[in-house]
Amino acid sequence: MNIKLIVSYDGSSYHGFQIQPQASTVEGVLKNAIEDTVKHEIKLYTAGRTDSGVHAMGQCVNFYSETTINIGNLPKVINFHLPDDISVVGASYVDDDFHARYSAKGKYYRYMIYRGKYRNPLYRNRAMHFPYELNLKKMQSTLNYLIGENDYKTFMGRHAIVKDTIRRIDKIEVVEDGDFIYIDFYGKSFLKNMVRIIVGTAVEIARGRFEEEYMKYALNKKHRKAAGPTAPSYGLYLMKIYY
Repeated sequence: MNIKLIVSYDGSSYHGFQIQPQASTVEGVLKNAIEDTVKHEIKLYTAGRTDSGVHAMGQCVNFYSETTINIGNLPKVINFHLPDDISVVGASYVDDDFHARYSAKGKYYRYMIYRGKYRNPLYRNRAMHFPYELNLKKMQSTLNYLIGENDYKTFMGRHAIVKDTIRRIDKIEVVEDGDFIYIDFYGKSFLKNMVRIIVGTAVEIARGRFEEEYMKYALNKKHRKAAGPTAPSYGLYLMKIYY
């Protein structure tokens, strides 16, 4: 049987999602917990590989097993073997040809900025602290330049290795909620560090260091140096995978 899990985690203590030798990763801990539950080795397929420090509300994975554990009870049993910063929040049977990554139609990421005057220890690993004035209308306008199918090479991490830097962003929405700003990204897929570099660039524009048209210039430049800084990983959340 092909089993899909929805997983939530706090990425603060992990070196990203993907298994790495001699490093604690979300995938490594999750895989061990599933194997302890179903009593056999598995191959775990994932929708996306989040970087070190990045969090998830709706990461998706799948694996094959003939376990007799009721699907409704499976999250509870797996969670018994997991630490408090990782939790399986949903489980279901899916078609045999379902693949967490290749069956996905889109992803939803959220970047969180905390604007309180003073840093709040409770948000230390949860949101980027930015207590300075931001023009949110300007931020939304500049982000709109990125909507559609484009070559996002400018906004890719320097050490990323990919054959194709063409991606599609369907929507970017800036949401103000009290002392927080949420920047929501919807798209088919994203390059390594892409969302965080876009956020870093948008913040520089919204604080007045560049005009809003600068985002279009950076996009067309196709060079990492044209973009702003990479926003901290701990402000980024993988919210949902669409199928």
